[in-house]
Amino acid sequence: MRFSGAGLCLMLVCAWPAQGASVARADGWTLGVADVPSAPAPGAKPRTPLRLEVLAAQAAEGSASVQAVPYERAVEQLADGQLDAWIGVVPLDSSVSAAIHRKRLDVSVSPMAILRSDTDIHDWSALAGRTVCLSADGRYVGELAARFAALEQVYPSATDALLALRTGACDAAVQDEGFLRQLLKYPEWRKFSAQLQPYRKQVLERLSRADAAPAVRDALRQATAAMRLQLLAAQQARDIAFEVYLDQSVPDCH
Repeated sequence: MRFSGAGLCLMLVCAWPAQGASVARADGWTLGVADVPSAPAPGAKPRTPLRLEVLAAQAAEGSASVQAVPYERAVEQLADGQLDAWIGVVPLDSSVSAAIHRKRLDVSVSPMAILRSDTDIHDWSALAGRTVCLSADGRYVGELAARFAALEQVYPSATDALLALRTGACDAAVQDEGFLRQLLKYPEWRKFSAQLQPYRKQVLERLSRADAAPAVRDALRQATAAMRLQLLAAQQARDIAFEVYLDQSVPDCH
């Protein structure tokens, strides 16, 4: 895998918090996401979180306390005032009370697969008995095995799962659609541009207290604005692509 000089330079100098407009200040509010990555161990390789809502939460981290809260508890905590807002995937049949504002965000987190361009796998059913790389911080662990009889190989991060795809350890990698479409913009991923389109649709949603303070509402709108999420998704793909590049290429440099 090779990055062009311009692309490599861009990744080295683009510190992610500089992307997009600054987030409005609203000190003391709480924002929930389903999963908050643990701090990396000393000396561990850097790994970018896969879930875009985690990055959106980090974008508001200067003014919000970010907490790991599953959806079921989030609804309760929003109702009783323990949470001001929550970002994540809302189950299809769920409904919320009038005391909670619900907004669909323009971010597809539907399950999509990428494979080598010369693959003989052309539909999801063909994954039966084939290996699929997943990441532990993704959304689909267990689903591919149960639905398609795929052999799941779960890696600590999206970087590790995609590296395994590139090195031939699995037949396909399944991640969020929005992320993979950004990743496939890079010419270095042309050999892995075969795709299985999502077999079900889901998007990120934002829940917030209807009585939230104006400053909190402004901060939340800025942190989850469509343009900001697009910038975050593009930066996320750059960072993960670069992490894969380093792990695959640097050991070969002498």
